[in-house]
Amino acid sequence: MRAAAPAVCAVAFLTALCATPVTQVRAAAFDGVPHYQHVGVLVLENESESSTWGASSPATYLNSLVPDGAFAQNYYADGHVSLDNYISMTSGQPGTLTDTDCATVNLYTCQQFVNTAAYMNGENIGDQVEGAELTWREYADSIPYSCFHADLSATASPDPYQGDSTSPPAGNYADRHDPFVYYSDITGNQTRCVDDDVPFTQLATDITGNTVPNYFFITPDTCHDGHDDSPSCATGSPVPAGCTTAGGLVTFDCWLHSMLPSLLTYLDANDGVLFITTDEAADSDTSGCCTGGPGGQAGVGGKVGLLALGYGVRAGYTSTADYDHVSQLRTMEDALGIGTYLNNASTATAMSDLFVTPSTSSPEVPSVLLLPLFGVLAAAVALRRKSRA
Repeated sequence: MRAAAPAVCAVAFLTALCATPVTQVRAAAFDGVPHYQHVGVLVLENESESSTWGASSPATYLNSLVPDGAFAQNYYADGHVSLDNYISMTSGQPGTLTDTDCATVNLYTCQQFVNTAAYMNGENIGDQVEGAELTWREYADSIPYSCFHADLSATASPDPYQGDSTSPPAGNYADRHDPFVYYSDITGNQTRCVDDDVPFTQLATDITGNTVPNYFFITPDTCHDGHDDSPSCATGSPVPAGCTTAGGLVTFDCWLHSMLPSLLTYLDANDGVLFITTDEAADSDTSGCCTGGPGGQAGVGGKVGLLALGYGVRAGYTSTADYDHVSQLRTMEDALGIGTYLNNASTATAMSDLFVTPSTSSPEVPSVLLLPLFGVLAAAVALRRKSRA
């Protein structure tokens, strides 16, 4: 009967071990930011932090998510107008000609400024992601087909797609809100551009098919982005059922409520995080911080705020640290395990305090320990049976 003792002990040990609560350990990537399989950003337009996130904000659904996320209260845009901020978020470049939205020049001319040797020849986060053998996509609301943009010939007229045409083919889509059409290594490769710069409607397909990329950028059109009011919004873009056509934050919030729950469910189940922020504050707000401005100095885009949602964020936490768009870029580079940083992101501070610190998690019981223990149990049981024979 003594052979039963090892089996009894093994069973008792494994029972106690397996009953111990196991918490998944998030591996730190860089700068104390956890590693993620999916990171993305959704960008509103031209709303200050107090307008979007304040107590009187009409974006009631968005604000209902704040207790579940980590909120960066002192998060700033890097410039005025739109395009310089989108370029900052995706390549860390400060505004040059982009700080005019390139409104008076054609897309070809604007690309020449973005893709200069002074700014790493237009290297962008899409390049970094592919270099790490990962995937990315821009989901652009209202584009009629993938890789849609203005004429890229050198003699073309100024970019006509400014978000207010309200007529086919562009509707309420604006080139200046889709940063990836300004990088020549993307638009110059038709296959790559078609694969990665896609209509927003593709996101639902990717969620269903479990093909959401590792990095993604969501650009609402000018009806859904919180900025424009009717009548341009009402006539130029489809509004989800039950939503008002008033435009501004009211329509944005209703549009967000119609699309975001499925994405958040996917990210929670698939190790993902989403940032929601605004490209710039109201024109009257020229405050700024950090390193996203020209020469790596503070930007001037105003205070806009940022909410992080997903697994591993510090739910209910409000950060008072100063951050900007290149802080966001660096955080995404870190979260994907990319060890190099683009332009002004090289001196930015990652938003690591928005996440649960990996070292505070209880250690997971590794399989390399469990498997031998189960072997011990099997051997002990076999020995016990033999002794009874």
